[in-house]
Formats: sequence, C-alpha cells, structure tokens
Amino acid sequence: MKIALVVAPAFFKRCPLVGVAYLYSYLRSKGHEPCVFDLNIIMEVPYEGREDYWGDILFVRKFALNKSNLLESLADKILESGAEIIGFSVWVTTKYISLALARIIKQKDKNRLIVFGGPECSFSGQELIANDDVDIVVCGEGEETLSEIVELYGKYKKVGFCLGCLIKDNNNIIDCGTREEIKDLNSLPFPDFSGFTLDKYYLANNLPITFYRGCLRRCVFCNTVLTWRRFRSRTAENIYNEMKHKKHLYPGLEKFEVDDTALNLDLKMISRLCELIIGGGLRVSWGGSAIIDPDMVAGLLRKMAFAGCTSMAFGLESGSQRVIDKMKKAFKIEDAERVIRATYEAGINVEINIIIGFPNEGEREFRETIDFIERNKNYISFVSLPPSECWIGNQTYVNTNPREFNVELNSQGPHLWKTIDGLNTHEVRKNRIKIFNDLIGSFGLRFHNYATFVASEKEIDTI
Repeated sequence: MKIALVVAPAFFKRCPLVGVAYLYSYLRSKGHEPCVFDLNIIMEVPYEGREDYWGDILFVRKFALNKSNLLESLADKILESGAEIIGFSVWVTTKYISLALARIIKQKDKNRLIVFGGPECSFSGQELIANDDVDIVVCGEGEETLSEIVELYGKYKKVGFCLGCLIKDNNNIIDCGTREEIKDLNSLPFPDFSGFTLDKYYLANNLPITFYRGCLRRCVFCNTVLTWRRFRSRTAENIYNEMKHKKHLYPGLEKFEVDDTALNLDLKMISRLCELIIGGGLRVSWGGSAIIDPDMVAGLLRKMAFAGCTSMAFGLESGSQRVIDKMKKAFKIEDAERVIRATYEAGINVEINIIIGFPNEGEREFRETIDFIERNKNYISFVSLPPSECWIGNQTYVNTNPREFNVELNSQGPHLWKTIDGLNTHEVRKNRIKIFNDLIGSFGLRFHNYATFVASEKEIDTI
C-alpha cells in the first residue's frame, strides 16, 4: 500500500527529520510503499521554525488564505502520489498548517485516511482528533503503530482499533490505549533518507542520527517524558554500523547531527562507540546536544574528540544554582564550569543553551548567569541564538503545577505567563533577553544560528 509521509511548514529545514526517515524505512521493510513530502523544501515561508508565529492559529490562517493556491497545488501533488493513507508529522510549528492541508485534501477526496503523528500528538491528541479532517492520531512511538494501521486499512478499508491511537468512528472518538514502546532499538532498520531531496537542506552534507530514545533527566520545563516514557539506548556496535553504512551511501557526508535530548546520556556506550570508530579507522564528524554530567572527565572528552566529536551544545540554561535546582537539572554550577572548560580544552566546540526568565529567576539570578558566561567566555565557542524565553505549556511539569512555581498562566499564549507577585512577566523577560544579547556581544562571543532565511517584519503583511 502507498503511504504519504508529510512534513508541513514551518519546520526549520536544517536537515531531514530522522523520525520520518525511520517510518519510511520501517514501512518499506514491511513491504509497503511510502513516499516523503517535506513541503519545507518545496516552498519558502517567513519565520521558519518560529513557534511564536507558526504556533499562532491566526497567523497560520492568514498565511493559508493568502497562499491558498499554493496549498491547493501541494495537496494535489500529495493526492497524485496515489497514497491511500496520508500521515502528517506534527510539531508545534506544523500543527495548524497540517490541519489546513488536511482540510483541503479531505475536500478533494474524503476517502483518503488522514493520520497525525509526531511529538505534538502526545500533548494535543484530543484537540487534533476532534478536528473533522483528522481520522487517526498516533500518540507516542510511530513505527509499529503506523505499520499496523496500514495493515488494518489494507484489509478492511477502516481501522476500528489500534493500540497507541485515538480513532474517530463516525461521531465517536475511541481511545485505544497505550502501546508498549519498542524495547530493542537495534531491531529497527536504519533510518532511510532516500525519500528526501537531501541537497535542499541548509546542512546538505549532514545527516541526523539517534543514539537513544527518551531521557534520564526530568527537567520541569521539558515534556520529553510525554513523548518517550522510557529511556532506551542503542548499542555502540549498532550505531557504528549505521555510521559506516551512511558513509558508504553518501561519500560526501560531512557530519552526523545527533538528534537526541543529549548525546552523552550513556557514557559507557559513548566510550565504546569511540573505540569502534578509532579502531575501525572510520573518519566521521559528529556532535549534538549534551547534558552537564560530572563524569565527563578530560580523558573521555579527548577520546571523543579523537573519534570525531566536534561539537557539544550543553543545556546549561542558567548560571544560578538556585534556578538550576528549581529546574531539577541535577548538576552543580562548579561541575558545569569544569565540564565546559574540559570539553573546550579537548578540542570540542562548546555551545551553551540559555533559558531567560524561569519563574524563580530574579535580577540576582539573571546576573549570576551573565557572570558565569563572562568567567567562562574563553571556553565557549557559541551561545545559542536566540536565547529562549521561558515558555510554559504543552503539559510540562511547570505547566501542570503552576502554583508550585508561583506562576499565573495565560490562556492567550505559553509566553504570556507571569509570577503571582508580578515581578516576572513577558515584558521583563523580553527586556532581559535584550540585555543578555548586548552583553554577549560585548564579551566577544558569537551566537550560533543556522538560519539562512530570515523574513523581515514587512513580509508579515504580504504572506
């Protein structure tokens, strides 16, 4: 059976989505005929990847109205593939435009089965399945669930029940319950990128790779635990074999982008992977996000650098121990300072991520973050751009327990919350971001931003 896997705008087209590549590979291994439509590389959009725009239903409605002819043509392109099942990878920034495309597709052919999956479905599943144009919502891991949907639909031309799904049956919504997550990640076929037009991405010679699913940390501002309930790691041998396979398929491949919450969640596995890369003479470059782990000692870091690790983006978030503790980041500031310096001295580029305006961040805590960066500026290669304003939403722990953090939520948006005492507001956070950006420049540090397309404010009125 033919299945269309659709990535709607506005997902930042840094490189192809590894989750869609896993679905593509898994469906092919089961004898099906998937095809990929990453619409982000077909059409240019303003403010790509910006949640404050593409997560705003009014902005998307205006865009869809002004670009109705383009969306119609994209829907026709998807329908012409002959896919009976059309699956959308749904994120915060693709949610509303995916719904707009689903509506157009259903208007043209109501018999196509529309399936929504992806991270946003773990947070907004009930909202999405309530939409008239969505037939099934997959909550959680997608490979086995989507494959079963395809099998059932191929036999019966309907899906009455499937674990891991919300299913619409006439006017009734069926919650089919939770599907057990795949225990052995090594059992999955390697993600297949042959369905993507790789030279259309910003990092055309980079490919994403995953080491794990899930996370060992439980940071209160993060909702990874809702997407992946358990932490699972691939073996070093399995990852090494994928790297060799991809290097053979793509001789011009320059770097593997580790697309995980952190690449260093299993240091024993990382050490073994480095041994395999070095021992096998495999010339690869890799890097990605990282946690502050006090066991990241100088010897291991030098080993990682020798094995091709060129960059680590640490989720520092704050230079204040008081804020770090409230976030439940599970590290000490002195450990962060030591790990960052040791990483840089090992020859690995250090990037730091900062969250501005966490609920218990006052002027003193904000200053402590600035002071931390100033003390360590000679060991920091980049600061992520833009620094994140603390948003509270999508069923994070802070979102579901606001009183614990002295927070008053605002239904108008996850960025509009304030503390009950009125000392931490959206305007306060915006002002701190401006101060932060000015000071970072004065320290001689650079911001790291992959974007090559940035719309002007004027384009908002012409989209």
